[in-house]
Amino acid sequence: MQSSRLQKIIQENPSLVWYTNNRSGLSDSSILEHILNYGTWKQVQEAIRLLGLKDMISLYRSLADTSRSNIKPQVKRYFNLYFTNASRNFN
Repeated sequence: MQSSRLQKIIQENPSLVWYTNNRSGLSDSSILEHILNYGTWKQVQEAIRLLGLKDMISLYRSLADTSRSNIKPQVKRYFNLYFTNASRNFN
């Protein structure tokens, strides 16, 4: 199993994934989805710090672009705008 870089956030905030006792088995994708939907701005910033902005944008886009995305529509709209603006700094 691949080690998740976002495990630290889940360990400090287990209520983000209230439905499972197997928190160590969660992928970065699953953890990020929960942070975006249910987390605080501080947790989003911690995820960016842990992943790096480029990897965070890439992971977000892979989540948001799937047909089975569980990211709430209003959250998706906000982060589409946020990461589009943030990615302009790379080009």
